[in-house]
Amino acid sequence: MDLKKLFSLLIIIICINYASAQKYRVYYDLKYKADSTDTELESKKMILDVKDKISRFYSYKLYRSDSTLISDKKLGRETMTKSMDYDFSVIKNYITGDIQKFYRIWMDAYEIKEKLPKLNWKIVEETKMIDNLKCQKATLDYKGRNWEAWFTSEIPLTEGPYIFSGLPGLVISVSDKEKNYLFNMIGLQKNFDEVYTENYNIVTIPVNQNQLKKVFIDYYHDPYREMKAGFTKMKTVDQSGKEVTVNYNELTTQKKQQIKKYNNPIELSDIIKYP
Repeated sequence: MDLKKLFSLLIIIICINYASAQKYRVYYDLKYKADSTDTELESKKMILDVKDKISRFYSYKLYRSDSTLISDKKLGRETMTKSMDYDFSVIKNYITGDIQKFYRIWMDAYEIKEKLPKLNWKIVEETKMIDNLKCQKATLDYKGRNWEAWFTSEIPLTEGPYIFSGLPGLVISVSDKEKNYLFNMIGLQKNFDEVYTENYNIVTIPVNQNQLKKVFIDYYHDPYREMKAGFTKMKTVDQSGKEVTVNYNELTTQKKQQIKKYNNPIELSDIIKYP
């Protein structure tokens, strides 16, 4: 290795170590297709918090809800509702080498903990400017999707949205080839007000991948089980406002169709094959 390359490598290492001692909050706009045949994209604002070799990626809606909850507790007020928007939530812990992923099914939150994935990025020479940042292109094949990312070494973080990390700079933009999922950075700030300690301040049900699939399939077969058992209540009314008896068979048929339609997970190889 010549002196110029060695110097560049040392600068990157110094910048990464410096960044790891600071707190960064990155805002991303996520656009995605819950149904791969959709022409319209759904949109969700996401947050990436990076501190002390731990990163948390979660929805802005969850952040607003939990910030209100914490504030109300300090003031002695009761919060009526709490967001359950755990879709795409991920915690990457570089100290333990673990990654946690969170899923919501009905009123329960499930957690999968596994080792941080080894992402075999291929960095290419192509560059372009994004929001006055010089970015470089990288590609990745991961769990059934081909990804294209743009990262910048001008922001010394080896981080990115969702599971994406390990590039020599912050991931500014990343999308799959079919444009089912697109993440784009929309804001960045140093230091931030911390809301979360461990698992988003929630009680989770730990499962492995096979157990999670079983939970999803069980829910598919009987999505209104808790309501029929009386654990939660459902009230339906006709056009005149008169309460009518709930037809769970009809609702179950409709729900099954909806579940099968919106079955386009970001990790495509983990897609659930519903009967």
